[in-house]
Amino acid sequence: MNLLSLAPLTVLPASPLDQIDAAHAAGFDAVGLRLQPVMPTDADVMGNAALLRDIERRLAATGLEVLDIEVFRVGLHSDIRSMLPAMEFAASLGVKYMLCTSVLVAEHLAAEELRTVEKFAELCDAGAQLGIKPMLEFMIYRSIGTIEDALRMVKLVQHPNLGICVDALHLSRSGGTPEALRKVDPGLLCYAQICDAPAALPPASQIPLEARSHRLYPGEGSLPLLELLDALPPDIPLSVEAPASHRAHLSVVQRAHAIARCTRNLLQLHAARGR
Repeated sequence: MNLLSLAPLTVLPASPLDQIDAAHAAGFDAVGLRLQPVMPTDADVMGNAALLRDIERRLAATGLEVLDIEVFRVGLHSDIRSMLPAMEFAASLGVKYMLCTSVLVAEHLAAEELRTVEKFAELCDAGAQLGIKPMLEFMIYRSIGTIEDALRMVKLVQHPNLGICVDALHLSRSGGTPEALRKVDPGLLCYAQICDAPAALPPASQIPLEARSHRLYPGEGSLPLLELLDALPPDIPLSVEAPASHRAHLSVVQRAHAIARCTRNLLQLHAARGR
């Protein structure tokens, strides 16, 4: 059975506490936590000691796990030491994974790739000391844009504490297929992100906006999700990440219930047809 985690992006700009409460109400097993701001509406969780204590208490009260922490940009100028407080807090919660992306394509300097490799290796070393595994997520508008790019980076870093997180949307929008995942070492795929989307590819300039705001819930679109589940390791934990602007009028709890229902329906359909 797949562990289901409610990803922050699905319910942002909800606070982490509201996210935890909604996940618990909807029957999720876990949540992901955004510990450092990425968008202007994100809370500065690590800068709020009272909020950190409240998160610990709320997790204990609900019994929810934390699947991963996010989002950590890794490039040649990254300060890995600045990530340590968030990693240490996560380790105290028993978190096993941290979600990482590369820099935007426009910020990438091919001639400096070796320094990016060194930064990933440094992060992997730091994570290993805390029991946390960095998971590299590829996106077509970032320097590591495809599953092939991610595999190449893993090969360059050559560190056992580095994995790849496949996002259903980013796999599709980067031209990847479930069949391509069958060639990936299952040991690299510790968890995956699931959502849905229309089959039609948006203009390239709109792909980031689609990813952040205009996804569909699992089973509502045309992504080959059943084939994706076939290609992933059995019972892989799933982070349910589907920010849907057309549902922004719903409460956080209502959105959590709706996406949980859609995801469970998809998993039941997958189980019924067999692997």
